[in-house]
Amino acid sequence: MIVIVGGGVVGLHIGIALSQKKGHPDIFILEKAKFLGDHTSGRNSEVIHAGFAYPTGSLKARFCVEANPLTYEWLEKLSVPHKRCGKWIVALNESEIPALEKVMQKGKESGAKGMSYRDTKELAAAQPDLKEFPAGIYSETSGMMDAAAYIRALERYFCAQENCHLIYPCGVVGVDPVKKQIETERGPMEYSVLINSAGLWADDVYRMTGGPKDFRIKPFKGEYYIWRRSPIDVCLYPVPRSFLPGAEKDKTLISNMGIHLHRSVGGDLFVGPTQVELNWDQKNDYTIQTAPAVFVEQAKVYAKEVLAERFEPAYAGNRPKLYEDGKAFGDYKIVQEENHIHLLGIDSPGLTAAPAIGRHIASRVSF
Repeated sequence: MIVIVGGGVVGLHIGIALSQKKGHPDIFILEKAKFLGDHTSGRNSEVIHAGFAYPTGSLKARFCVEANPLTYEWLEKLSVPHKRCGKWIVALNESEIPALEKVMQKGKESGAKGMSYRDTKELAAAQPDLKEFPAGIYSETSGMMDAAAYIRALERYFCAQENCHLIYPCGVVGVDPVKKQIETERGPMEYSVLINSAGLWADDVYRMTGGPKDFRIKPFKGEYYIWRRSPIDVCLYPVPRSFLPGAEKDKTLISNMGIHLHRSVGGDLFVGPTQVELNWDQKNDYTIQTAPAVFVEQAKVYAKEVLAERFEPAYAGNRPKLYEDGKAFGDYKIVQEENHIHLLGIDSPGLTAAPAIGRHIASRVSF
């Protein structure tokens, strides 16, 4: 019996990928929360990423580039609301142009599709309420999805497969690797393979299995505001923070795309996310603590006219960033120790990368 701990978008795609293998045993996904996607999977920008923002050769770049077209295939197959709207990445001033050029180079090295330099006069013509920017890149394979609908659709699809079971709420409280037994809030379960896709709590599950390495997950909060009655109707990003001078060595900034503007498939215009480093034990902290003025001022960087009274709090999410031996790792880490497979540090672009991660994990499991 295969047990997957964690019923987020990655855990669901792992279960689905395993269910497509002939002769698979019973597959159980256990989720501790009352709702699937109640944490990282359902509290993000809902963006379908192209894969240009991550270090060349990293798992983030590899899985994101591979999964970008797969994600669209799944969204269409499951009739999940989405739009292939594209994304602008702009230099906010002349000094950021070299960093923007690095973004293009990184995208080419990683194999990201549909990237091109575009005249920002084109953006100004389409969005006259935006300020003018000295340079820009357009990513045509980027898009938006309804993440909550995606998770619900994946849940239905997984549960419709033969010998596939999803149990929640069902937290894991212990693992006996010798007996191959997992202790849950609903009682014990035996397993032949244990796959740890527990997101913010993947480090806890790793330690339960007796893992010898010093892995810890620290939450980094991302907060969002809604900009009501905004005239902006475009997905607009600054140069990712890790590409700016002085930020290259800070691995906590990998995946940090900066506070940007994006309109959801439901029509709301969001401003965010921030990146607030929390304490190790604040994984359930979804309060919005950043002052409203921060979001208003960032919107003013992009738009000609911004009225503060049109901004209101939306939601917050936590990114599970991996630390190894006390240092930020900056990438996904997949560790296989005997019949345990651990996925650690699966933050952005995990929503996009999930189908490729699922196929990869399935390829490592034999039965």
